[in-house]
Order: sequence, then structure tokens, then C-alpha cells
Amino acid sequence: MALPTLLLTRPEASALAFATTLDPAALASVQLLIAPLMQIIATGTVPDLQRAQGVIFTSANGVHHAPEGEGRLAFCVGAQTTKIAVEHGWDAQMSGRCAKELINTLRKTRPDAPLVHLGGEHTVGDIAQVLTADGIETRHIALYHQQLFSLSAEAKDALKGPTILPVFSLRTAQQLVAEAKGNLRFAHIIALSDSLAVPFAGEKLMQCVILPSPQAIYMRKAVENLCLDLSLP
Repeated sequence: MALPTLLLTRPEASALAFATTLDPAALASVQLLIAPLMQIIATGTVPDLQRAQGVIFTSANGVHHAPEGEGRLAFCVGAQTTKIAVEHGWDAQMSGRCAKELINTLRKTRPDAPLVHLGGEHTVGDIAQVLTADGIETRHIALYHQQLFSLSAEAKDALKGPTILPVFSLRTAQQLVAEAKGNLRFAHIIALSDSLAVPFAGEKLMQCVILPSPQAIYMRKAVENLCLDLSLP
């Protein structure tokens, strides 16, 4: 019997990094296929942070494309982004597990403004607009583009059988649904949050698992468990 496929559609570097965190036993029980639906491309923008009292990072990509922190304040989404920001010299604090939680935290703590959200061309949560409307002056600077790709022929073929699909971003979820063209009936979707499950609402799936909290450890455990469960005879 053919092994189920673990299909990773994140940018290649992120997909490989995620795969290396998985239990070897779980990886051995599936066929690993990396087929990115998105590529991260730097805009070349050098942000002017002279007036900024702090920055906001909602992803590791934002940190990687930003200047070194040099001890400046950073409000981050998620433990992993916070960790990477610290490694890049930022005085980083985790301010929420998602954009909504970060906004609520900053509404309560009212940090000194202005703030700068350093992220991608496409963002979730309209952080800068919401905070500015609440009296916390914030601007968004796009440091990278998120270029979308078509689903590869190999990935489309994998969807003809049991496939485990962890989904980490809304744009990737939307692109996957558009590219799969209704052929997700054997797919086991693992969505990082409720909002990432929305694009799959009208699709015929094997299942859509929504993590209890949008954290890397929950995604890793969910993927490992599903890999082992689906490979059982």
C-alpha cells in the first residue's frame, strides 16, 4: 500500500525547516513532498526607523528582511518570531499568538508611538490601520513580496490519494483551494487557526483540523500524529 503524502506548500526554506523538526518516525511513515505555493522576495526597501518607538513583527520573514535590532523594542506575534527577533538584536516581547491578540495587547498597554509594522506586502488583521484608528500611530512598511505559484503536477498527483496538508497562511490556503480545483477529497487539512480554515469551508475534504492555538508546537504535534495514524494498516 502506498504511503500517504505529507505535502508542504510553504516557501522552500520554511518547508525544509519545518520538516527537520518532525519526529523521524513520523517522516518515515509518509512520502514527503515540498511544493511551494509562495516565494518570499525582498522589496529592497530600507525602512526609516528614526522616529519609531518600536516595531511590530508578525512573522519570521519580517525579522529576516528587517535591519538588525540594535536593542530597539519589538512587539511580536508568536514565540518563534519573538525568539528570532531576539537573535537579531531586538528587545523583543511576545505580544500575542495572532494579529488579533497583538492588537488587543497593544490597546491595553498603549506603548509609545509611533510604531512601524515591518512585514510583507500582504498582511492579516490590518494592524497598522486598526492601531492608528485607536490612537496608536502605526504605519506598515512592506519589506517583501509574497509571489504565488501554481500547484505542481507532482502535488496534483499526490492529491489523488491520502494527503496531509498543514496550512500556515491565509494566502497559501486560498491559493491551494484555487489550484486544487475541487480535488481535495482525500486531503487532511491542518489549519493554524480558524481564519485559515475558512477557504476550505466549501470543499469536500477528509477532514479539517484547526489547532487549539496558532503555535508551531501544536502544528508539529498535529502533523506527526496524523502521519502516524494514516500510515497504520
